Amino acid sequence: MIIRKFIEKDLSQVLNLCREVRQYHRDILNGYFTEQDDAIEQIGFVDSLTKDNMVALVAEDDGNLCGYLLAEIKNAPYLQKSKIAHICNFGVAKKMRRHCIGRALMDAFYELCREENVDEIRLDVFNKNVEAYRFYERYGFLPFEQRMNLQVQKK
Repeated sequence: MIIRKFIEKDLSQVLNLCREVRQYHRDILNGYFTEQDDAIEQIGFVDSLTKDNMVALVAEDDGNLCGYLLAEIKNAPYLQKSKIAHICNFGVAKKMRRHCIGRALMDAFYELCREENVDEIRLDVFNKNVEAYRFYERYGFLPFEQRMNLQVQKK
């Protein structure tokens, strides 16, 4: 397995992986998300080909993509340590989970962030996604901010 930067010919495989991850989130969050719209989903990955602030990595095993990580690096001038990398989208194929692919993607991204003098890596994880939450904790991420929401009942 190798970790490398996303290239344009990866798009269809990445979209298939994103679809699998989206469905997983739909299942654990009782349909909170809509089904995937490929035109919207591909924007960040395509942007990573031309925009310096976007990073897309893929995990490839025998020519097949089995994981991906999409992140945006930006400056937050209101913070003491202002260079922030936000992981926007991260997933590993269900059949390949627990094979250190997520760890390899995260390690490669961490090294890239060190090279780019990033101060902090952030991500969002749903409370009901217990496996992902535990993965991030094992990697060293700590809870920092709680996002809350309230569903409005329609009349």
